[in-house]
Amino acid sequence: MADATVTAGRGVIHIAIAKAYFMVAGYVIQFALPRLLRSDVAWGHYQLVVRLVSVIDNVIITGTIQGVSRFTAQDEGLVDGVKLGALKVQTILAGGIALVYLLLAPWIAGWQGAPMLTSLYRLSAGIMICYSFYAVFVGSLNGLRRFGRQASLDMTFATLRAIAILGCVAAGWGVVGAISGFVGAAFAILVISIVMVGLPRRPKPFATSQLWGYLPPVLLYTLALNLIMTIDLILLPRFVGQISGVVDPQVRADVASAYAGYYGTAQLLAFIPYQAIVAVAFVVFPLVSRSTFDDDLARTQGYVRQTLRLSLVFAAGVAAVFMANPAAVINVVFPVQFRVGGPALRVLSGGMICFSMFAIVNTILNSAGHTVQALGSGIATLGLTAGANAVFVPLSRTADAALRTAAVASSCAMAAGVLLSAVLLYRNFRAGFPPQTVLRVAVAVAVVAGVGHLIPEVSKIVTLGECMLLFALYYVVLAVLREFKREDLESFQRVLFKK
Repeated sequence: MADATVTAGRGVIHIAIAKAYFMVAGYVIQFALPRLLRSDVAWGHYQLVVRLVSVIDNVIITGTIQGVSRFTAQDEGLVDGVKLGALKVQTILAGGIALVYLLLAPWIAGWQGAPMLTSLYRLSAGIMICYSFYAVFVGSLNGLRRFGRQASLDMTFATLRAIAILGCVAAGWGVVGAISGFVGAAFAILVISIVMVGLPRRPKPFATSQLWGYLPPVLLYTLALNLIMTIDLILLPRFVGQISGVVDPQVRADVASAYAGYYGTAQLLAFIPYQAIVAVAFVVFPLVSRSTFDDDLARTQGYVRQTLRLSLVFAAGVAAVFMANPAAVINVVFPVQFRVGGPALRVLSGGMICFSMFAIVNTILNSAGHTVQALGSGIATLGLTAGANAVFVPLSRTADAALRTAAVASSCAMAAGVLLSAVLLYRNFRAGFPPQTVLRVAVAVAVVAGVGHLIPEVSKIVTLGECMLLFALYYVVLAVLREFKREDLESFQRVLFKK
């Protein structure tokens, strides 16, 4: 088990480095764009369009990479056949989805009370098409275990996207330029991936039906997972427009878009704990897949407990810092008017702890072959999230209150979702979250949030220093509560120094 822990730890570190660059480049865009656009309404428009197209992109990309990687890894001699088959599937699948998306663009924008977004939604379909074919080549590299090349493609794309989006906006092209820059970067990385990986040459026969058989449950689960994170933002503009009481349609749409931008900003920060532990999902998937294939229950239980424990400890530590003084944290990187999203960030930070654990638990279920259970918990949680927002957000008295209500509704649904998935996990493996760790983490989060609330806001620099001190305090509290043991230190040392 010790060797497995070392292997997993080193895998997390290697993958996290590549993912960290992509995440940082993405946040450079998010932090700089509101200032370059110089309009809360334009920022809201960008948030709405990119979040929706990202939901669809993530679904297609995840399913495609996993499908291509799976069949390529099984027989590397079929690499070109799988690649050709996947390109054919994407022509039908991604092409069909993009066509439906284009046709529904006016209805989506109209339903949100922002018909001016129709052209932006249509323009963003280009991202979807390029991403879909790009995923085929990334999946091929993944299946061949050429992780260095895969990482270089991801980092190259992150760089191109940041330069293209910020450059187009800086040139004065506004939100249209931002979306156009995104499309241009997606097309550029597609061309680069084709040159790097190569088009299929003399492919051996591969039954495309295997991909069609594998993709549906993966795509449906990924869709549910991404919508859980985004459905509140998608619904919010319509509800805020109704709550605002503004009669003029254009003004009402602008108010709704601005508040969507404020809420989206809070979400961006709240998502950081989840994005920070994504590497764990990449590592735990093959480990649990192998141990369940070998019918080694004891080893699987060890993976489950340790994965959930370490993921919870880290995700909660980041979230606790945001809970402590959310408005000040927002003001560090965003203009002062975005502080209105502070109450929503405090609540969403707690919700994202739940969502992060929900994603990890379902990764374990999927890796063990329990895809129907993972899909069921995903659909149930999505239904709760959408239903809670649809019922409670319209009852808010003001637009400011609507942001907090949406955060509470989504966070409660995420909490219910992780409870459901944890029950399913325990039924399958008789393993789950260590109760003592859950209690200690709850105490540490409460201490950090309480101490942070007592510290007065002085300046942005002081707030940054406060965040670092609170993050350290969180781990000090856990150490005092004896959450960390000698074995943890020894494992960490082996991860870093074992050759």
